[in-house]
Amino acid sequence: MHLRLRPLTVLLILTLVLALTVLLGIRLGAVSLSNGQLWDLITGSPSKTSSILLQIRLPRVVLGLLAGMSLAAAGVVWQGILRNPLADPYLIGISSGGALGAAIAIFFGGLFPWISSAVPLFALLGSLGAVALVYFLAASGGKLTIERLILCGVAVSSFFSALLSLMVVAHSDSLAGLYFWMMGGLSGRTWTDIGLALPYQIVGFFIVLYHLRSLNILQLGEEAARGLGVSTKETIAMLSLGATLLAASTVANCGMIGFIGLVIPHIVRRLVGSDLRIVLPLSAILGAAVLVAADLVSRTCWAPSEIPVGIITALLGAPFFLYLVYRR
Repeated sequence: MHLRLRPLTVLLILTLVLALTVLLGIRLGAVSLSNGQLWDLITGSPSKTSSILLQIRLPRVVLGLLAGMSLAAAGVVWQGILRNPLADPYLIGISSGGALGAAIAIFFGGLFPWISSAVPLFALLGSLGAVALVYFLAASGGKLTIERLILCGVAVSSFFSALLSLMVVAHSDSLAGLYFWMMGGLSGRTWTDIGLALPYQIVGFFIVLYHLRSLNILQLGEEAARGLGVSTKETIAMLSLGATLLAASTVANCGMIGFIGLVIPHIVRRLVGSDLRIVLPLSAILGAAVLVAADLVSRTCWAPSEIPVGIITALLGAPFFLYLVYRR
């Protein structure tokens, strides 16, 4: 049974939830923030605690917001393009390509020091390269179809995962740091990391929002969409580019954080229906709140130790995914 609410009501509720999670994310941690310290942070009064929070905790919360929004929005787009409610942003090789790119950067970082600081860039290039290869293979037969896109995505993802496994087996010592990146996390990120990912996310959101109406029409089927004046091939290509930029920039910065792009769109659709013009922005808000909350759990429940946030999202998302499989 689906609970239907007015979109404005859901928007207000999710906005309040997001504001609460951001406040808790800034305030709580290995060292909790008092009301006075929080006020100093808001007013910009200089103090040792506020400077640490501005350079360590606040970038982490902001990155969680951007990553959650990007993954949830990319999930809405891919589920819409593939017309498959069990699709997610990693279906066509974004995660395996990013992991392979990161592994290459980590491995060659011992030989060329400048490469060791370019892991996010190599991961981004790996993700974009994987998606480009999937589209090239899917369109090589002259007609790009959803079925060919999925099959090529699965094949390329498996191939890149196999290459990654070979590298790990052959160079396990030099690739030890890759395990932490693959589990996903927001720790250690700075404003510089956010600045590097933000342009790709802005472009990705612009492309997706510009073609959102066409994506909504695509849910009627490609033939019906063409009858309504939508250039399906161009629309699918542009939406895929936008969603790939959103997911790939997140993978490059945060590693592989799963289930946000799969679960969040489902929750929102159960609340407000299937109009993607409403589902996408609400999913972005909820995705941001969920990821910031998951990161808060990862760094407080076992303090001073920390669990990668990708493990938390998997623990929350996997049961929901199994529920979807059972229901469908």
